Amino acid sequence: MTRERRPLEGIRVLNYGGAWAGRVASMLFADQGADVLEIQGPGREPRPEDALLGRGKRAIAIDLATQQGCAEALQLARSADIVFDNLGPGRSLRFGLHHAAVSDGNPEVVYVSIPGFAAQSPEGHLPAWEGAICAAMGIYTDIHILGPVLGGPPRFSAVPMASAYGGVHAAIAASMGFLHRIRCGHGQFVEVPLADAVMSAMALLIMDVEGQPQRFDLPPIDKVMRDVAFPILRDLGDHLTDAHRAMLSKYLTRFGWPMFTTYPCSDGRQLFVNAVEHVHQSRALLEVLGILDELVGAGLIIGSPFDESGNPANVNLATLSVEWRERLSKAIGERLLRKPAIAWEAELARAGVPASVVRTSVEWLNLPEAQAGGNVAVLDDPRFGETRQAGRFVTIKGQDGLASPALRPCQVAATAVWQAERITPPAPASDGRGGVLGGLRVLDLSNTIAGPAAARVLAEFGADVVRIDPPAPIAGPRHTMWFGLDVNQGKRALVLDLKAEEGRKVLHKMVGQADVVVQNFLDDASRRMGMADDQLRAANPDIVSCQLTAWGGPDGGPKQDYPCYDPVVQFGVGIATRYGSPDAPVLHGVASCVDYMTGFLSALGVSHGLIARALGRGGSHVRTSLSLGGQLVQFPFMVDGAGPLNEPSGQTTMGYGPHQSLYRAADGWIYLGCRSGSIGDVASALGANDLSALSKRIRDLDVAEIARRVTTVPAAIAVKVTRLDELRAACEDPAVTAVPGSDDPHSVVMHRAVHPSGHKVSLPLPSWYRPSKSTIRWLAPAPSPGADRVAVLADYGFDEGEIAGLAARRITADGWAVLHHYLPH
Repeated sequence: MTRERRPLEGIRVLNYGGAWAGRVASMLFADQGADVLEIQGPGREPRPEDALLGRGKRAIAIDLATQQGCAEALQLARSADIVFDNLGPGRSLRFGLHHAAVSDGNPEVVYVSIPGFAAQSPEGHLPAWEGAICAAMGIYTDIHILGPVLGGPPRFSAVPMASAYGGVHAAIAASMGFLHRIRCGHGQFVEVPLADAVMSAMALLIMDVEGQPQRFDLPPIDKVMRDVAFPILRDLGDHLTDAHRAMLSKYLTRFGWPMFTTYPCSDGRQLFVNAVEHVHQSRALLEVLGILDELVGAGLIIGSPFDESGNPANVNLATLSVEWRERLSKAIGERLLRKPAIAWEAELARAGVPASVVRTSVEWLNLPEAQAGGNVAVLDDPRFGETRQAGRFVTIKGQDGLASPALRPCQVAATAVWQAERITPPAPASDGRGGVLGGLRVLDLSNTIAGPAAARVLAEFGADVVRIDPPAPIAGPRHTMWFGLDVNQGKRALVLDLKAEEGRKVLHKMVGQADVVVQNFLDDASRRMGMADDQLRAANPDIVSCQLTAWGGPDGGPKQDYPCYDPVVQFGVGIATRYGSPDAPVLHGVASCVDYMTGFLSALGVSHGLIARALGRGGSHVRTSLSLGGQLVQFPFMVDGAGPLNEPSGQTTMGYGPHQSLYRAADGWIYLGCRSGSIGDVASALGANDLSALSKRIRDLDVAEIARRVTTVPAAIAVKVTRLDELRAACEDPAVTAVPGSDDPHSVVMHRAVHPSGHKVSLPLPSWYRPSKSTIRWLAPAPSPGADRVAVLADYGFDEGEIAGLAARRITADGWAVLHHYLPH
């Protein structure tokens, strides 16, 4: 009988600090079988999210306020492979648990520090309250789709994006650091600031493309209105009445997509549909509803989303007229009222149209289909009893018994000892030059955002990534080209027809020389195009293949073949109802919430697969899905059965209470964060007689004065609420020539350069990884489809005659016939 082997078996991980990000990172290691110890203060009261964040770990009660406790923790750290430190600014140094102290007795340790802001930045001393990070990084001003245009008061969100993205990036940094140790034989220090980490999710929102065509604006209003009128109105926001704002909002919603919104159905439930700028989905939606012929007869055109004519009747163009938008909304709404939402969800899924019933997270956690697929797990927690919680976020399976372990509840350890015998990595094979993944080859067959983002991470760590596109796109230029400005950086581009047998043979020859394959097709399409895991493994038994799906769970499940996009998941797993309400759900950003999280989870899974392979455990198949990413990004709320959750929701919520809240100051908005027991001291420091007078007192003070006064209270912070355009202007540095390291004074870094398309593009650099020894690669701009056809095929062993023959038979091509400009006009 084959013994079960876990991907990260034998790797010791220590987490100290009770903040969320480190707990997320170490939980992701525990899910893959690492031996994880988590230090908790004595007498700590358990919280509902502990049932999720503590799973697979052993909790150790150690009092770091005592000399004995610090000595015990240091002994554990000096015998660990990976240490996560999110104790807060200066605390690890105070306790003698900082990197220098740990590495002095453990030079091979990978030590990951997770501060709120980069330690060397002017903000590096500030405490890392979730709300303060989000306020400083544009979450509360720009995550709402109309926020950047309409302005107005900030909108608080309980979705903990800083901690969620900080956690997954810390896990990636630790994994890449461990791979670096395997290759080079030594450990290192890596910093993952939460402020930088959350910017990785905001890349497409903070990205600026000078002179981009109007069709890529959100919403696609007239340029004069966007660039002149609305900035003036935003600056005059304090003088606008509610009636004024209602009028402006009504004007903007006229430009909304009728195929990208919610509709009520016959059972009173709402359905969210997402069928825009796609060759098949818009047609399929109207066909299923039985209104296609009528609308086409009236002049509607189901045209190419790459059309540059600006035809106001083309349903796939942003130039679709207001009249057609209103007519479509009316027709779609009337038809959807004929059946229950759940019936429409299934019928549209069968037709390939992404749609979801609008659900709360509790409804999702109790959905039988979600539990059947393992998207939701049921664990018997020793503290809370039976709980329903998010399933394993990444599942890895290989040969000879290699598999992610079954999920286990947290255990309370009586003694601070490791269970795993510490592994001995193979002898170092290189000096680490060229990046952690230098010399590795990656084939990226994915599209849109999540899969390409995963492959881009691998490029940042040194891998040679080839993006493989089909001969003709089915998604529009926003999904392929505009999103690609960010997620396709650092790759080479090849067009290959995988519907043809010869194209699949080309792919398999390339797979035989590759290390990793990333793809995001559903199972049937994967097999038809020759990229199912067993097909790839036949070409290369040691391949690490990664598949991202929409709704698939660790066990597949009834929804595994349903199509999906980021916004659909938001409405299906409770994000939109939390940001809004069950009756009035609100989209929590476009692609900035779920897509990037799923992509980074995939990169993490690949890194764990590469670790297992480097330790002699063979190749593997890595799986995750948007539905799992959509749960991780709201992790504190993805537990049911562990007691009441502290989950503020709605568009008028300002925070968790007076100690964690948005406030209006004399010259702008601030976020105030402190311990709940310290709010009285904060009020006194600000000159308020009692809590009831706090808001009024803050209104009388300017932001700088508030920030100065609250620093007199331990662990208190007041930060200015900052818009992304302000942040971009402050961070942009055209002279930057390298990605920041652990000693860089910039908290967030953006770079502006001319893209080969001719547009000047400003994008954030991956400063969320700040290693002390390994390097993060400077990425070239995203290429056009097929731009590197000859060079790529030659590198993979095809001679000149073969390359010419493949082009002549249209198995490969230098681009897309429908694409006349990188960003169609």
